[in-house]
Amino acid sequence: MQIYNTLSETKVGIDGDNEFRMFVCGPTVQDNVHLGHAKTYLSFDLLARWLLKRGRKVFFLINITDIDDKIFDRAKKENLPYMDIADKFYNAFLQDLEALNIDTVSRYARVSKYVEESASLVKELLDSGKAYSLNGNVYFDTSRAQDFGKLSHQNAFDLKFKQIDAAPGKRNSVDFLLWRSVPDATEGIWKTPVGTGRPGWHIQDSAIAFEEMQGPYNLHGGATELIFPHHEAELAQDEAISNVVPFVKIWMHTGLLLKGQEKMSKSLGNVVTIKEALKTHTSDEIRFHFLKHHYRDELEYSPGSLAASKQAFSIIKDASRAIPKSELIGKLPQRNEEAIEKIRMEFESRMDDDLDTPAAVSLLLQLSEKILKKNESEERIEMGLAFWDFAETLGFKLF
Repeated sequence: MQIYNTLSETKVGIDGDNEFRMFVCGPTVQDNVHLGHAKTYLSFDLLARWLLKRGRKVFFLINITDIDDKIFDRAKKENLPYMDIADKFYNAFLQDLEALNIDTVSRYARVSKYVEESASLVKELLDSGKAYSLNGNVYFDTSRAQDFGKLSHQNAFDLKFKQIDAAPGKRNSVDFLLWRSVPDATEGIWKTPVGTGRPGWHIQDSAIAFEEMQGPYNLHGGATELIFPHHEAELAQDEAISNVVPFVKIWMHTGLLLKGQEKMSKSLGNVVTIKEALKTHTSDEIRFHFLKHHYRDELEYSPGSLAASKQAFSIIKDASRAIPKSELIGKLPQRNEEAIEKIRMEFESRMDDDLDTPAAVSLLLQLSEKILKKNESEERIEMGLAFWDFAETLGFKLF
């Protein structure tokens, strides 16, 4: 199997017998998650499903950002402890993933549980001279990183025009925050050897990675908006701390969901939450809508496009009723129907090629049409077995 690696800009093989360990950036839990999040997490759920289908063990971690100014601001506005806000929307996120049948996640890691680990990594970077203190804060010195900008494919000249975590006195414009001093805050602060305050966004994820991923690991992922600066910073930290290059073998990114030519985003206020979408569409219809498109493609959202997917998915639902799974209990594929075997082989080939779900979904639709047209017993059983195999591999519940 091959997956597109953002770092190398090529498809790379991921076959092997060892456990496949993947870290996917989760949401900041200051509000309900939206369909843009659904697009990303459905994509990584599918990767995990396909690897499991092929007999690979998978460890799939999603981190939860529950230390963030947006959470503190909302808590202050609502006059609540900040962790009440974080807990509420963390639990809502879990409910949304369950509703979408995203059930391959091995662990959810809340960054607030790894503050000591974050501070320890910051101290290590300070001690090695790869970070520096400035007005109580700590910044990563990107001039000490190996090829900073390589993930986002920016050279030194490109980076001169970029700014990360702006602050007067930084050594380089793209030096990013590792530790923020907030001694006057009333909550959400920690006293550590590197100061009283909070870890920066990027180091939070590296702390989880070093604690949970057991050294260099297979894949780190998220949406394309995270490539720079977030994942660029993570890559630099990970390699600076571990002295292992690459620390992460594959960086996998999903295309954004757009609404009105802008990314669907809480900050832009143009979101359709998963909870809202599930009022008018089933989880299968939402999954089908996204799998019709390749995970790396940007996708424009509209109510009409989702409605069209609902209509198109109806043929798959009809096929599932025409040959229910209960009718196939105890049946095994004989693989003596050449046409069906060819479809099976093509499905596997397309999924192995960077999760080519548009092709895979097309094959499922072809099978659905065949099931609805033919009644011959032997071929019908073969088609039914292949149909349910494909449907379950793609994560459809069909009930």
